[in-house]
Formats: sequence, C-alpha cells, structure tokens
Amino acid sequence: MKTHVYKLVLGFMFTLLCITTQAQEYSYIPMVKSGVQIWTNDYTTCSENYLFRRFALTDEDTLIENETYKKLYFFTDSVFNPITAQCIGGLRENAQKQVFYKGIQLEGDCVRGGGLICDFSLSVGDTFITEDHNSIYKITSIDTVNIENINRREFSIALLVPDTDTSFYEIPIRNKWIEGIGSNNGLLFDIWFAGTNCFIGGVNRCYEYNGELQYNDYLYGIEDCYTPLLGLNNIKTNDNDVLIYPNPASKELTIESYDKIKTIEILNPLGQRVYQRKVNVKTKSIDINSLSKGIYIIGVNTDKGYIKKKLIKN
Repeated sequence: MKTHVYKLVLGFMFTLLCITTQAQEYSYIPMVKSGVQIWTNDYTTCSENYLFRRFALTDEDTLIENETYKKLYFFTDSVFNPITAQCIGGLRENAQKQVFYKGIQLEGDCVRGGGLICDFSLSVGDTFITEDHNSIYKITSIDTVNIENINRREFSIALLVPDTDTSFYEIPIRNKWIEGIGSNNGLLFDIWFAGTNCFIGGVNRCYEYNGELQYNDYLYGIEDCYTPLLGLNNIKTNDNDVLIYPNPASKELTIESYDKIKTIEILNPLGQRVYQRKVNVKTKSIDINSLSKGIYIIGVNTDKGYIKKKLIKN
C-alpha cells in the first residue's frame, strides 16, 4: 500500500512539474519584432477572383502620420527581394499589444487598407468594433496552442448580430488571432468579410520568421509557401468532370470525378470549413447528416485544378 501511495504522489508531483514547466514556457510574442517576417496568403474575393499575396516585414523604420512603423512589402516571387518588392506601408504595435497597419489598399475586396488589424490586449467576453463597417465582435475564447514547439495564445471571435433592441446572438467566424502571427485568414484580411456571405475569404498559408517556417495552413494540398494556388485566376466554378449527387441532399453525398480527387472540403455560408479530407480516389461518399440545413460550397481539388460547386442540404 505504501508503495502504491508513493507512486501516486510521485506521479502527481511529476504532472504538476510538467504543468508548471509548460506554464513557464509561455511568454507573449509580439507581431512587430526584429528580424524578417513573411506571410503567404491565398484570397478568393467576393467577386470570385483568386489573389496570391506575400508580405514581408523588415527592420526598416518608416514615419507615417507622425507614427513609427516597420516597413511592409508586397511581393509574389518565391524569394523576398526588397529591391524588387513593393513597399505598401507599415505595421506598428503599441504597448497595449494592439497591431496597426497603415498604407495603400491593394486591389481586391478582401484586403483591408489600414487601421487596427489585431488586438491582443482583449480578454474573453470583451467586444470590439471594426472601424470601417461598425460591426461588433466578441472574444469568445482564448486558448494556448503549441505551434512548431512555440506556445502562443489563439483568440476565437464571434460576430454579434442584434436579436432585439437589447440583446445579440453570436455567430462564430473562422477568423482567429494568433499571437506573434496575426489572423489565420491572412495578414491584412478585413475581419468584416469573415461575417459576410463571401464563401471563401482568405487563408494565411504560411508564416516564416527569419527564414524558419513557424505556422502553416496548407490549402488544397499546395504544400509550399511560394506557389500560387493553381496559377492566378484559375479556380473553376463549374466543371462537368466532377459530379456531386444527390443535390439537394440530406444524409449522404457522393462526389465523382474523372480524375483522382486529392482533397475535399465543405464551407458554410460564413466561409467556415466544416469538413476537410485528403483522399486519393475518383469516387467518395460523405456523411452530411450532421450538417444544418442550408447552402454550402463543396471544394474539390483534382489533378486538373480546384472546382467549387454549390450544395443544398435539406
């Protein structure tokens, strides 16, 4: 009995030590810091145009409206070169852990032109209002996530929609803030678009710091940080080589392709990915019984390209 108790105490002390060690390992990571940071983003605008964006933040200071920013560059090459890249403005972070962008607005309706892009000073339950659209958002949870062996806080966000004159209901959105990295929808992605009916807003495919990959959300099987998704403006919205049936569907959906299917995803009207699978078949059946009734987008990636089709769940 004594041995058993000793083991229990020893196990408890070891667990406590591990928890304490993990807690000590966490420290706030600013977004604006010394070194070179590169974000690789994929966007599909509300007008169905695909945009490939790469941003580089350097140690160079620039003065914009009497505030000091770090220079932010836009480029699409495989390697960042400040001589050939376009300086579009800058990022700055204040003592309250708020990150601001100031600069030009790039072509494309899902990329913001300036203002507050992340606020890591907020706590669970806090609300904030977007400057451009006056939409109200709420921090619903803050989790500590381990990404590439680095602990970072991840902020989950919901859009608040008026229910009555005095109450709101929450719509969770895919947009999240990750400390030291920014939005998972893309560096300059305007959060307002995450709450609209744009089916796909944006994805921060890669984040690199001083030449090291520290975050990835590889989209549609493109597993690098420098290749545009299937070439510019090459997302197909209709292709008879891919069949989806029955449609409308209630319990099960079958996807059939002339070419082998690489990946399948389902997005709800808020752009949230509710299903994603890597496959290597020409025919795949999916159980959709758990999905709520409504309109979804099916994304199918084959050797011939990426195809989007509308699905009605009844």
